[in-house]
Amino acid sequence: MAYPRHVKGVLAIVLLLGACSDARDKPHIQRDRAERPRRIIEPPSGIVRSLPPHAIRAEGVGPYRLGERLDTLLEQLPGGPRIALFDIPNFVHRSLIRAEDDTVLIGGAEPSGTASFVAVIGPEVARTESGIHVGVAREDLDHALGPIVEDLDRARDPRVLIGEHLRNLSVILDGKRARALVVTANARPVIPPDPTACIRPARTDRAFGACMTATGIGSAAPPTGELVEVTGDDVVISSLDGVRLAVLHLPTLVFAAPLRNPVDGRDELVAIMRSDEPNARTWSLVAYRLDGKLVRTIEPTMIYQLSSANVRWIGGELRDVEIYAELIARPDAIETGGLLTIENGGKLRYVMTISSSVVPRRHAKTLPLPVESGAGGGRDADVPDDSSAIGSG
Repeated sequence: MAYPRHVKGVLAIVLLLGACSDARDKPHIQRDRAERPRRIIEPPSGIVRSLPPHAIRAEGVGPYRLGERLDTLLEQLPGGPRIALFDIPNFVHRSLIRAEDDTVLIGGAEPSGTASFVAVIGPEVARTESGIHVGVAREDLDHALGPIVEDLDRARDPRVLIGEHLRNLSVILDGKRARALVVTANARPVIPPDPTACIRPARTDRAFGACMTATGIGSAAPPTGELVEVTGDDVVISSLDGVRLAVLHLPTLVFAAPLRNPVDGRDELVAIMRSDEPNARTWSLVAYRLDGKLVRTIEPTMIYQLSSANVRWIGGELRDVEIYAELIARPDAIETGGLLTIENGGKLRYVMTISSSVVPRRHAKTLPLPVESGAGGGRDADVPDDSSAIGSG
């Protein structure tokens, strides 16, 4: 299409002005982009620490992991005195790191060694995925822990619970609530059940089951077992049909429990006693089996003893120290261990594992069976007073 000459001149001017406008705008945009400062995020200085609540898992508590060197963990904490040494011969030898405002305790044998346990004593600092934390109610633990572990070859203080969901987590109870949580490196192995072994009778509201007699073991007859009822310092062993087989009086009894002897597959009745004197506190072990008569397989033996001077050395008073014992069956002995707690002004201050000791089985001493009396085939008993168990070693 042909345009008049004057129209062509106008179009040329318009195009030229548009080109100049574009030329002016484009450098302006590019200049703005070039002058915009770039954001550079510098890495944080110092050590980056995770904040509570920490996750409690099988490998540890948050950043405090089992197997880590204690001196490495100590370097990650703020300055100040954070490590203490507890050393009482034949009782406890632990280096303890205090973290998270003293609500998390990491312990091992030596300051240059590795962490063998992590204890949580504060209510908000850590919890498991299922919601277990310090202060949780006892009834809420049943679901969160899973079925309570009852290993045949171990007997533990009933104030300590271990569940199937996390087998290396020990929950220390204070009445109806969790007082402390302890993750240990020695996870309890899952041992498949022996189909030929005696099955302990189910617990009742007042008694626990045991397999102290040979009835049914290695024969066609089904195992029966016994029920053991503990009331104060008295222990009553009865058959499932209510016949009283034996009664024990164990002064200052802490707990009694069945423990499977690996030699013959039968349970022994083990008991822990604690005697208090003005300047000493003593824990003793005694064990029995039922062979027609009640027989001691371990004479009353002192396993741990603390004096007032010992306890002051580790920063406490004798009345504020407690042991939660765990017993492990061996073919010719019973190994002892467990947990130690120290209070201060009614508040839990320290939790740690204690040294293990081995108590061999000794020459058995026979106790008299209860005297048969009463109607209906039942038995009453003269109560053997096993007062020799107190403080003897």
